[in-house]
Amino acid sequence: MQLRHFYATGRKGAFLGIVSNLALAIFKLAAGIIGKSNAMIADALHTTSDLLSSAVVYVGFKIAETPPDEHHPYGHARAESVAAKIVSIILLFFGVKVFICSLMVILGNKISTPGIIALYAAIISIIVKLVTYKYTLRLGNKIDSTSLKGDAQHHKSDMLSSIAVLIGIGCARISIELWYMDAVAGMVVAGMVIKIGFDMFHRAYDELLDAAPSKDLRNKIEGLIMQTDGVMDFKDLNIRKLGLELHIDAKIKVDRKMSVEESHNITIKIKRDIRKALPNAKSILIHVEPLEGTDPPSA
Repeated sequence: MQLRHFYATGRKGAFLGIVSNLALAIFKLAAGIIGKSNAMIADALHTTSDLLSSAVVYVGFKIAETPPDEHHPYGHARAESVAAKIVSIILLFFGVKVFICSLMVILGNKISTPGIIALYAAIISIIVKLVTYKYTLRLGNKIDSTSLKGDAQHHKSDMLSSIAVLIGIGCARISIELWYMDAVAGMVVAGMVIKIGFDMFHRAYDELLDAAPSKDLRNKIEGLIMQTDGVMDFKDLNIRKLGLELHIDAKIKVDRKMSVEESHNITIKIKRDIRKALPNAKSILIHVEPLEGTDPPSA
C-alpha cells in the first residue's frame, strides 16, 4: 500500500512538470521568435526537453507500478530507472543541438537586439521554475525517486538557464556592442543541460546494474538488524534498488540452541523494523544460521 502511494506521488510530481513545461515552452518559443532572441529560443528548447523528460518519467511510474506477470515475475520496478536513462539521453541530445546553434550565431556574426518580450519571458520562467523545482524535489526526496529528483534538477537547470538568458538579453539590449551575449547565454544553457544529462545517465546506469547503495543506507539497515534481540551476528547483507523499491537480503546468526519458532520471530521483527524505517522496502529475505563457537564476528 505504501509503494502505491509512492508511485501516485511520483506521477503527481511528473504531471506538474508536464503541465508547467508545456505552458512555458510555448510561451518562451513565441517570445523568442517575436523578440528575435537566440537565447530565449534555446531556453524554449531546454524547456521542451524538460517537457519530454517529465512525460517519460510519468510513463515510467505508470509502468513500474504494474504488478508482476508471467513474463515479469519480479515486477516492473526497473521501468523507473529506464525512464531516467531515456531522459538523460534526451537532455544530452538537446544540449548538444542548442550549443551548436548558439555557436553558429556567433560565428555567423548575426547581429541583432532581442525584444523586451524575451526579457519578460525570462523573468516569468525564473519564477515558475523556482516553484516547480522546490515542489518536485520535495516529492522526489519523500519517495527517494531517482527519476523524479532528476526531473527536479531539470527544473532547476531551466531556472538557472533562464537567469543566464536574462543576463544575456539584458546585456544585448543595453548595448549593440554586446549583441553576442544573447548567443553566449544560449551556449551556457546548453552546457547546463549536457552536465545534468551526464549526471542523470550515470545514476540510472548504476541502478540498472545494481550498484552498491549509499553507505548511510547500508549502515542504517545494519543497525536495524543488530539492534534486534537474539541477533548475535550477521553477514552477506545485499541491497538492491529497483526504481523506487528496495530489495534486501541478509544472513543472521543466532544461538544454536534457539528453537525454529524463536528464530522465525526474530526475522519477523527485523522485517517489521526495516519496513517501518524504509517504507519502500518491498522484498526482505532474512536467512537464519546457528552461531558456531569458531565463527569470527563480522567486521
